[in-house]
Amino acid sequence: MKIILKYKVIILLSFILYIYLKYEIKISQITNFEDVQNIDYLINYLNIYSVFRKAKYILLFDYVISPFCEDFNAYTIFKYYQENEIKIAYYVLNEGTQLYSLLLKQNKTKNIIPFKNKENNNHLFPYLLNSKIIIQSYSLFFFQIIVSKVKYLKFLYICHAVNYFKTDIISVQLSKLDKRKQNIILTSPYEYNLYKKMNLYDEKSMIKGGLARYDRFNYIKKNDTEKKCILISFTYRSFEKSIFNKSLFTKNIHKLLNDESLKLFLLNKSIDLIFIQHHHDVRRGMIINQNISHNIKFLTQKYLSHYIEQCSLFITDFSSISFDFMFQNKPVLFYHLDKNDKLEFLEKQFMEIDYNNSIYFKNIFLKHEDVVNKIKFYVNRNFILEKGLSEKYKTMFYNKKNITKKLINIINNLIENK
Repeated sequence: MKIILKYKVIILLSFILYIYLKYEIKISQITNFEDVQNIDYLINYLNIYSVFRKAKYILLFDYVISPFCEDFNAYTIFKYYQENEIKIAYYVLNEGTQLYSLLLKQNKTKNIIPFKNKENNNHLFPYLLNSKIIIQSYSLFFFQIIVSKVKYLKFLYICHAVNYFKTDIISVQLSKLDKRKQNIILTSPYEYNLYKKMNLYDEKSMIKGGLARYDRFNYIKKNDTEKKCILISFTYRSFEKSIFNKSLFTKNIHKLLNDESLKLFLLNKSIDLIFIQHHHDVRRGMIINQNISHNIKFLTQKYLSHYIEQCSLFITDFSSISFDFMFQNKPVLFYHLDKNDKLEFLEKQFMEIDYNNSIYFKNIFLKHEDVVNKIKFYVNRNFILEKGLSEKYKTMFYNKKNITKKLINIINNLIENK
């Protein structure tokens, strides 16, 4: 009799605790996800309530804190899960993106979780609580910290692009995390060797795969009615506005876009120059002058995906868009236009690493005249790569077809292996 009574008491107390915790989940003010000071608070709640969780979701993120998200690797994987009904997947999408507006208009927001930038996003808490794995295509440090300290969650960084440049940022972030809980999909042997050398991940956590969005490159039908074009896009610099205009970075961009011989040459060849400034610079008001020439188009980042597909040549300092062009077997010119700038700026200490990394892919330039000559070289040969470089580009990627399907298998294996 006493034993039966004891079990009844235990059951009753458990039920009361369950109701209490369930109520607490609703009323607790799970703090804004962008407030780093409150990460520990959120982690504590996730661990407390984990006893009541129903682990069934795959939670996918692209770049949730920006309205400009052109890569959508996580969305590509999410769509595959939706269309094939393999597992329950949810996708977190910024309400400010064009994609969200389009899906809303088409009534295709099933399993889409809206994310409001710079607002309280407490509605994400149940999904974090009941997910098996968080999959991210951008290195949002907040979620990596959560996974590192929440016992039941797994994390997979699928990357928005090949992570071969600007690795200093990732290195600083990962130094604070539990390596055992971090998994990453790597696209290229070069990327893999670099990460192994830097000892950023455990060997088992570096998985050879690819970028889901690269599948679309195999089905591009180039628009023949469009003029041929060359894309120019540099990464950003953390200058103050007064210094930005004095920097070699800005001066040499102006010099390239104002080069009369290049403008005349491209005009005669009926080729447009597309300049897309990095959205971080634009957001901070660091705008490159747009009144230059009618055959130079100044466009915002929302057009980036289109011109990655349409343009035949890419010019950059060390943007990861380089690998989008290499995947398509299109030439890339690395113009390190401010390597010798005497001004001090945050990225300067890391540029030497990026410069040395880009050497592997050839076509490295420090002088304006050399870049212009190489542009003319490729235009005159109809943008066909030199044989040696063409072969190099082809061997740079682990997978070039059916990448999304292979990634789905990798994710499912990660989930099933406890």
